[in-house]
Amino acid sequence: MAGSDIFEPEEIVLAGKVLALLAGEGTDEAQASSDHLVKVMDQLARLRDVVTSYVSVVKPHKVAGQQRDLHTLVEAICKSNPYTIEAIIPTRAVVGRAYMVAKFNFLRLLGRVVRHHVVEKEARKELISEIDYFVRQAVATIIAEDILISIAGDEKLELDLRRKATFVLADLWEHRTSKPVREFFPVLSSVWEAKSRFTISYGTLSGTSEMLALMREGCHSAAIDYFTSESLTSEEREALIELVFNATYEELETMRRYMAENGLQVLSPEDVARLFNVPLSRLHRTISSPKDMFFTFRERQVNAYHRLVHNLPGPKKTAEEYLMIYLLRNSDISPPEIDMSCPDPEDDY
Repeated sequence: MAGSDIFEPEEIVLAGKVLALLAGEGTDEAQASSDHLVKVMDQLARLRDVVTSYVSVVKPHKVAGQQRDLHTLVEAICKSNPYTIEAIIPTRAVVGRAYMVAKFNFLRLLGRVVRHHVVEKEARKELISEIDYFVRQAVATIIAEDILISIAGDEKLELDLRRKATFVLADLWEHRTSKPVREFFPVLSSVWEAKSRFTISYGTLSGTSEMLALMREGCHSAAIDYFTSESLTSEEREALIELVFNATYEELETMRRYMAENGLQVLSPEDVARLFNVPLSRLHRTISSPKDMFFTFRERQVNAYHRLVHNLPGPKKTAEEYLMIYLLRNSDISPPEIDMSCPDPEDDY
């Protein structure tokens, strides 16, 4: 199959199933969809070639008389801040991220094709479930990369932690096209996978039932250890509550005031929908799609940064970033292996 070097084995099998179903349909529309899928796969393969043609981010080399290697990359990133780090990220990393987003879009396209062409309900449900898993993995990698870049460029964090974040980033940038995405961030991925399998009930807004649901649905033990630690700061706990309820600190405060003003001990989904004047479907009670994953994370991330800049009450980072910091501090992170197959440079990063 075209693009067998850009997909994980399970993804190859999945794409093969969809193409076989389209071939079996035997209509002009199905053939057009099949042709389009194959064309996009070929484009992905070409984009992968572009990524791997860029110089390694860790292989030692000289440019204009200056030594470039993992050490100089780490040093440059650790001297940056949130406003300058983007100018330091190597081109291989920038193009690689575009490749990851393109692959994410292909998987979404695969889902749209299945929803349109597969009539049999059970077969459609099974295929969509498989596709959604890989889409969530892609989303998890994109979000985790953003978190690591935030940590690496955070001048308020200790230098050793920022170096560790850069080592993980360098590994991702170096091997993005050759490793399954789940190998990079298994703990974070498990959090979002678990969240996709339960529905928020609100209740007392303590988050207890939601935390139990995370445990029940297979959240990684390292994440559970962190989330249940007695050493969490108040802001870390607030960020965790944001995560389990898919809501911002400000929205949760509004819910608590509503409960106090109305003498309520528990809050139902209908109460929350009425409070914010939205239909139940807008509450993000479950992470049922990649769009939900992106929206709920970005909403919390943007609001956390706003609080940081303006020194407002509430968490200054997302729960995912606090978790990543915890994992980095409690892990021995080695520099990534040098990929000697990368081409020698003819120009700068």
